[in-house]
Amino acid sequence: MATVWSLALTGAAGQAPPAAPTSLGGCPAEALAFHACALDKAKTFSPPRTPDGTPDMQGYWRGRITMDRSVEGVDATEPMTRSPLSTWPVAPSLIVDPPDRKIPYQPWAAEVGRKGVNFEKYIDPRTVCAGGSLSRSFSDLVQILQPTGDPYVLLLFEDLRIQRVVATDGRAHVGDNIKLQTGDSVGRWEGNTFVVDVTNLSGYVWFDDAGNFHTNAAHLVERLTMIDLDTIHYEITVNDPKAYTRPWKMAWALVREKQPGFEILEEACWEGERAAPRFREQGYRYYFGDTWRSR
Repeated sequence: MATVWSLALTGAAGQAPPAAPTSLGGCPAEALAFHACALDKAKTFSPPRTPDGTPDMQGYWRGRITMDRSVEGVDATEPMTRSPLSTWPVAPSLIVDPPDRKIPYQPWAAEVGRKGVNFEKYIDPRTVCAGGSLSRSFSDLVQILQPTGDPYVLLLFEDLRIQRVVATDGRAHVGDNIKLQTGDSVGRWEGNTFVVDVTNLSGYVWFDDAGNFHTNAAHLVERLTMIDLDTIHYEITVNDPKAYTRPWKMAWALVREKQPGFEILEEACWEGERAAPRFREQGYRYYFGDTWRSR
């Protein structure tokens, strides 16, 4: 298993992740502490405005998280922390609700996620360039654009070249029979917070390396709020009655990238992908969500 999972370590565009900070935007970096502090700071911060009058979040932002191997966190008893090829660092959970900071899986789903069936039998879709969960994209680099006069916010990610065009004109979601890898995103402004309501997800993605997942019944709500000029509080609520007993929530910071001349690079994932044949040789299957487990 260690040999297989060592193939999943390359970051976006081959970049090494930055060192984990201890403080972000004047708040502790750890997810739960940051979440509580950021909600309080957002109450008094007045963000800059676009010509259209909405909070101006434009620029390049880097997700700063303390754990990407498992959103539930990794403790010292985890065998992968001792793997010589794919070492998982010990780090706290990204989950801020429920209080136990675990995904509230139904019993069948807990056996699939949480280093269960997915981890043991399937290839992480992100590893073979097929995409990760929306929250996984926000753990890396994103450019936010708010074109003047247009009812859209553009979210351009370095990770796997994902691009999301979020309409803010009050339109309804597309029909239930349409399922998309990144879902259908409809946005709105609630005061200084940009809220993105996401439905119509295919369920063909994981939250992390451990195989934690949602199904095609998931409904996600993302909330982006500036707490100072260079820090955004990112919060995502995940609801999936097919897999969970209740909604749950993660949060972390997005920090402005201010390096002169900075730009998002094209990630040549497809061109450089060599992992799939090795996974397949060891009996792993491609992942197509809970309705395709026989494939």
